[in-house]
Amino acid sequence: MTRLTITQIPETRRAELDAIARSYFAEVLPDGPPYVPVTLDSYWRERGRHPYLIEFGTEPIGFALVWTHGDGTHELAEFTIRPEWRHRGFGTDAAEMIFLALGGDWMLGVSSEPPGALTFWQHCLDTIEAAHEVNEGPPKHAAQSGCLTFRIAR
Repeated sequence: MTRLTITQIPETRRAELDAIARSYFAEVLPDGPPYVPVTLDSYWRERGRHPYLIEFGTEPIGFALVWTHGDGTHELAEFTIRPEWRHRGFGTDAAEMIFLALGGDWMLGVSSEPPGALTFWQHCLDTIEAAHEVNEGPPKHAAQSGCLTFRIAR
């Protein structure tokens, strides 16, 4: 049986994440700058950084980058499912796995690209039983459509 998994990816498998990241950053930042892998080095060098690879069976279908701040709040800094794997429930399932793996307080800035990202996250958090105290705030910068904060009970 093929199943969806999340793996905190070691640096030895980083090329798999970089391959997906290149097209992801072109999608969310269509006017540049281009993806430069060194920008993600902190996810393998600093405490509190969690790079996840999302796989369906052995196929890498997405990734998530989580940053745990000093106060314990987790920030979902980047998250994507490759376009050809979207609209099958994998994004919601992977997000729930990641949120439950760490629990606690969360925040995420929602990109303006692709269109519908805010709707996706609102629906996602509505369907996750462990998600509580969901609040929507203004975007933190021009490339965002909003910011969500919430708590995950484990």
